Amino acid sequence: MIEIWIPITIIAAFSQNLRSTFQKKLQKQLSNVGATYVRFSYGLPFVIIYFLVLNNLSQNNIIISNINFSFLLYCLVGGLCQIFATFLLLKIFTTSNFALGTTYSKTEPIQAAFFAFILLNEPISLMGLIGILLGLAGVVVTSYSKFKNISSTLNYSVLLGLCSGALFGLSAVLFRAASHDLYVSNYILSSAFTLLVVIFIQTIVLTFYIYYIDIKQFYLILCNWKYGIIVGFFGALASLCWFYAMSIQNVAYVRALGQIELVFTLLVSIFYFKEKISINEIIGIGITMTGILIILMYV
Repeated sequence: MIEIWIPITIIAAFSQNLRSTFQKKLQKQLSNVGATYVRFSYGLPFVIIYFLVLNNLSQNNIIISNINFSFLLYCLVGGLCQIFATFLLLKIFTTSNFALGTTYSKTEPIQAAFFAFILLNEPISLMGLIGILLGLAGVVVTSYSKFKNISSTLNYSVLLGLCSGALFGLSAVLFRAASHDLYVSNYILSSAFTLLVVIFIQTIVLTFYIYYIDIKQFYLILCNWKYGIIVGFFGALASLCWFYAMSIQNVAYVRALGQIELVFTLLVSIFYFKEKISINEIIGIGITMTGILIILMYV
């Protein structure tokens, strides 16, 4: 029988791919920060509605006594880490060797495994580690043809990529810790509430940032409300699935399985953007899928 975290993670990766596709359209009208803000601001109402309905139907309601200092700290630090990781990823796009830096940001599952072991004492099995490494290798092979001017930007791109991956991995582990720190047996409910707190914090932080840095982005965000709602919906759906999957399974395995997003991305490139697929992308997908299969079979 297939464990529930597997289809939930696949839905998360698929939804994230759709969110990114529509977010690219917004980047033609908004700044990178503005496009990122849309994900949180338009996604927040969907998360609020989902949590209120879920909390009303559940027998294990979230009550004030469940909320503690460590939970809030995990949410705050994790939310800030995710924002900084996103900023670093956007910074990578400004380098001439952005493909290399982006690939290194995909070391997130490996780094998440390290943080999960240090902070949560969660070990990784040998086969699980092999699956994670194969997933990373597939990403490298897929992106290899895009590497250029490596010698001039290697150190800078690699540093940005590794830091981005580390912060994404750390944030995922902190979100899992926060969800467990509510001491609610219903992980669907606790993960939804954790996301609600996190996305609220992120929306507030970015609201102040945009207000002081580029206030005209608010007007542009409102003008592009149609795409904003789509991005917000799929962003919220992806996050809800990620948070639930990471609440019931080791973060490293969830993020490794999430590399299946690479397949969805290439399919969108072929059938939506009408782009050609290269031989190394085909090989990379094969390697990544092999790693994913190993995780599914042996974890």
